[in-house]
Amino acid sequence: MRHSPSDVRSMSARALRHVALTEMIGFGVIVAVIWLDELFDLPHRLFGAPISPTRLTEAAMESLGVVLLAAIVLLSTRRLIRRVVYLESYITLCAWCRRVHRDEQWLSIEAYFAQHQARTSHGICPDCEAKALGDVHDPGRGVERARS
Repeated sequence: MRHSPSDVRSMSARALRHVALTEMIGFGVIVAVIWLDELFDLPHRLFGAPISPTRLTEAAMESLGVVLLAAIVLLSTRRLIRRVVYLESYITLCAWCRRVHRDEQWLSIEAYFAQHQARTSHGICPDCEAKALGDVHDPGRGVERARS
């Protein structure tokens, strides 16, 4: 099912917040385990391993490494979600009849805009303006085109 560009943007913003929060919680848990291990010697308490000395600098360096890795992962995730949003914002438009493909059906472009409450405006491109003004200034030329 395709969504309108504004729907896709709002869904992607929610998805980005959800994924970022999940990733930050995961990396926070890793940092917490690093500090718990240094402060309470978890291998000794849980598995009966030999007592190891407390090295706070080691825990700080490991935590710094995890935080740097978290920053890289969060930035990469943000970039990938933006890319997905960009790709999902495309509208499939028939090159011949200009109908829009939406939810397994083909709608007229007017119906598509009406369904998505899109505000539109009309204009004229320079090429069409030149053709239209040429037909107005030389009416016979427009009739000849219609006959041929």
